[in-house]
Amino acid sequence: MSNKVIPGIKLIKHNASGVDLPDDTSYPFRLEANLRPPEFMIMAFIGLFGGSEIIIVRGMTQKALGEFIKAYNLRTHPRLRQLTITGLNGKILEEIKR
Repeated sequence: MSNKVIPGIKLIKHNASGVDLPDDTSYPFRLEANLRPPEFMIMAFIGLFGGSEIIIVRGMTQKALGEFIKAYNLRTHPRLRQLTITGLNGKILEEIKR
C-alpha cells in the first residue's frame, strides 16, 4: 500500500505491511478487502501471510471509504476475492465476491 493520506480514514490491518491495530469503532464505517497473493510470489506470500492479503480500514464517512477504494482501485482490482463495506450497526452497505 502507498502512503497516500485520505482524511477520515484509519488503517486497522494490512497483514502484508505488518499493521494490526485494535479495531476503532469511533470510525463507524468499515471496509474489509481480501485479495489473492501477488502471482510472482505466491509461495512466499502464503508462507508469510497465510495465502491472502487482508486490508481492514475504518472511515468516518462512507465518502472517505469511497476515496480509499478509488485510490487503490479495489472494486476492479485483479486480485480481489472479496470486498465488504459495513456501516452503522454493522449493516452491509456493499459486498463484492469473486
